[in-house]
Amino acid sequence: MALNEKYSHKDFTQRTLTDTKPEEWNDTEVVNSCFYNEKPRTQVFPDGTKGVKFIRCNLDNVIVPKGCTTEGCSTRLIGVQNDLEDWILDQDLKPVEPLRKARYERLGLSVDPRNLSAEKLTESPIETKVRELGEALEAQKDALDAEADTLWRG
Repeated sequence: MALNEKYSHKDFTQRTLTDTKPEEWNDTEVVNSCFYNEKPRTQVFPDGTKGVKFIRCNLDNVIVPKGCTTEGCSTRLIGVQNDLEDWILDQDLKPVEPLRKARYERLGLSVDPRNLSAEKLTESPIETKVRELGEALEAQKDALDAEADTLWRG
């Protein structure tokens, strides 16, 4: 199978390529390209695309045409939730876990989708927590500075 040089090693983020000819794609290998779209289940490729082998591509939120294969690709469904953060979605487009799950856990934030806000927040919980931690750290610094001043003047 021939390498598709036109569509390999490129960034097509938020683009649809449905206006291209399927013959530009068919029976080729597309390597290391990003086709990510914000809307889950976006049709990016033209009707009639077949036999494409996508290798190490970002196909998040993209419909992979029938008859095409993926190898080492990311094919997740992702959507912004009311907490203003990206969450991985299930096939019913329901949130499963935050995309930045490790960061949520490090900050002690819930990764349970049942705890998502019913209303849209004005600041993500990550931003809120980081701001609060920064303020607490600044308060500790100020207290230590004041204590050092007291000891210095002693």
